[in-house]
Amino acid sequence: MNKNVLSGGLAIIALVIGIMNYISIAELNSTLEEDRSETVQSSIDEGQEEEHYELAKAMGYMQTYSHKLYLAGQNENWELSNFYAHEIEETIEEIEDAKVVDEGYDISSLVGSMTNPAFEKVEESINNQDAEAFAASYKLLVQSCNTCHQTTKHHFVKIEVPTNQNPYNQSFSK
Repeated sequence: MNKNVLSGGLAIIALVIGIMNYISIAELNSTLEEDRSETVQSSIDEGQEEEHYELAKAMGYMQTYSHKLYLAGQNENWELSNFYAHEIEETIEEIEDAKVVDEGYDISSLVGSMTNPAFEKVEESINNQDAEAFAASYKLLVQSCNTCHQTTKHHFVKIEVPTNQNPYNQSFSK
């Protein structure tokens, strides 16, 4: 078989797989955004037991928003960065208000105490429109997430600073 034909075929397959992944991520992001308020609100209604709070969904929102925050910050789009910082702050507050205890760990207290110091530095870097401070404080925020995961025996959930291209169907440029 001709090498050019084989290379071309592999390139087409890789392109199709990439497009399928992009579409799947965009659909997931859309679903997360649509279900967020409904799921979180129903989970924190009075009288509902702690174990019914959808912590994984709230963490998924936080991960999505923090990824978008990073992309906006890297593009020095401070207005969009501020928007996603606000969404993260609201999610943290919702988790704190839900009084979540999971596997004996007071998640609500841990989320606040472990993420707030780093998150405040992220907010400060956005307010100062300081790209260098943003990058450093974002890394600190990621470390605080991973420290909390290790503390609660969820060490297998490892958050990292994004290293790939934008997986969202959204521009993060100014």
